[in-house]
Amino acid sequence: MEIVSPVQERAARKASDDHDGTWNWDTVRRQFELSTDYIHLGASQFIASHPKPVREAIVRYRDKLDSDPVSYVLDHENQYSQSVRIAAARYLGVDDPGRIALTDSTTMGLGLVYHGFKLGPGDEVIATQHDHYSHLEAIRLAAERAGGKRRFVELYKDLSRLTEELIVESVTGAITERTKILALTWVHSSTGLKLPIAKICRAVKAMNRERDEERRIWVVVDGVHGFGIETEEFGELGCDVFVAGCHKWLYGPRGTGLIAATEEAWQMMRPTIPSFTYVMDAMTFGLPRPEKMDGLQMTPGGFHSLEHRWALKDAFDWVESIGKLRIRSRVAELHRQAKEGLREINGVTVHTPMQGELSSGIVAFEVQGYTTEQTVNRLKEKKIIATSSPYQVSYARFTPGIYNTPEEVELGLKAVRELAR
Repeated sequence: MEIVSPVQERAARKASDDHDGTWNWDTVRRQFELSTDYIHLGASQFIASHPKPVREAIVRYRDKLDSDPVSYVLDHENQYSQSVRIAAARYLGVDDPGRIALTDSTTMGLGLVYHGFKLGPGDEVIATQHDHYSHLEAIRLAAERAGGKRRFVELYKDLSRLTEELIVESVTGAITERTKILALTWVHSSTGLKLPIAKICRAVKAMNRERDEERRIWVVVDGVHGFGIETEEFGELGCDVFVAGCHKWLYGPRGTGLIAATEEAWQMMRPTIPSFTYVMDAMTFGLPRPEKMDGLQMTPGGFHSLEHRWALKDAFDWVESIGKLRIRSRVAELHRQAKEGLREINGVTVHTPMQGELSSGIVAFEVQGYTTEQTVNRLKEKKIIATSSPYQVSYARFTPGIYNTPEEVELGLKAVRELAR
């Protein structure tokens, strides 16, 4: 397998978003082996069904591992893992694949980042009240271990009145002299709220210009629910650290994820789990440790589900063959149809911002007279798969993805109308 740079790879795929208009979404649909017993309006943000190229890659690697595991791992592990980093770097617009760490999930990535960050007594981590348990718990555990503190920002009481400017003001207004890390979520899995990450990061950089380097604010983003839908690359977001799982909207192998960080941010972190990269080789053969921290050293060692990890390259290749812009437009179209359709149903409350710039992928809603669990269960009885948000205040969610059709979204809306009568 030839290894080329992300710059070369991006140039080779420059036209991937420029299809000639003959693209057929039925072709995409046929890549998935989803059961036809149900309409699947919940899987994209939960855990992916593998498209055909990913399934085939997993089987191909698994067969080789089963036939001669020792030789195959020793001969190919470094090469194949590096090919995944290159594909991830290309997708994120990161020129150095060494700035990508490979993980098993968003949760693992967040734990590695916060426990690896150089936090000291009194250092403050700011998060919002609306973040997922995994994000908040990773912060709590790391802050307690370091003697640091955590504070929470309330972004809204009424989502319908929220604007990008109010979000930026709320987040930056909470920063103090003790703030070391600003923890953000790109797209909230509770409501589908999308934060203006780039605008927040520009404001934080302006604040950093007025602070000593040792008091610099570092921005960490849980990006999993924008990753695979939105088109912004790492540099365009402007954050210091980006964490995502790859088995949701990217439709990558289950049990895969990544961390991307700037070179400066990597120097603020230390591994929690020993890596099996060149650090292991250096220690084994008495060579000096690397002088600088990077994504390879942050990648946890041990034996993973290698056939899944290596097949992540095929997932990146596949979504890029469709085109980022095409995927974003398709998901936005279905998202808007679901959101606007639910808003028109009497007895249904939509808890996702109606503005396109403030929402992505996830549509959260309540049906009057039903708990969220009852709503999801009743929809399943009608052969519609929805999900519930795992929060203290929980909503039902539709999350149509690239294998869904407008007709399927309409059938989901019809089932909700029947429920709301």
